[in-house]
Amino acid sequence: MTPESLQLYKLIILYFLNQADQPMPNAILSDFILETGYTDYLSIQQTLSELTEDAMILVDQTHEKSYYTIAEIGKETLRFFGNQLPTDTCREIDEYLEKNRLAIVETTSIKTDYTMIRPNEYLATGCIYERGSKLLEVSLNVTSEEEAVDVCRRFKEKNEDVYAQLLSMLCME
Repeated sequence: MTPESLQLYKLIILYFLNQADQPMPNAILSDFILETGYTDYLSIQQTLSELTEDAMILVDQTHEKSYYTIAEIGKETLRFFGNQLPTDTCREIDEYLEKNRLAIVETTSIKTDYTMIRPNEYLATGCIYERGSKLLEVSLNVTSEEEAVDVCRRFKEKNEDVYAQLLSMLCME
């Protein structure tokens, strides 16, 4: 990978994250870049790693996914060097985000993860997001990793019911 191509890939990712205006999973970023043929998967991962090391993007890692957001220094870099990004590339990113808006919302609106607190104690957490804002976060202490994985899976399946029940119980008479 040449320094010029690395710079282009960095600008593509920064512009993508800036336009998305919400945390983006690695899979969506990679899908766009691979679909448009800009580079290969390994180069994408190297670019994401360098942007993270340079603090231009932030990463939120779960057991299943990595979610990226643009940091303030990344926005500043984009303001200074964004004019080096071809207009056609910006248009492709904008069109991709618009075309895949519903799929992106579905992919990014529910996040789950778990952590081991101590042996035989895990904390499973499920979050619901809307337009980048956290609507609900629920954590449940369980006794095994298998239970934690199951709680995360079920939260993804039943998040609407969980939200509706809690809202009904806590806010409505």
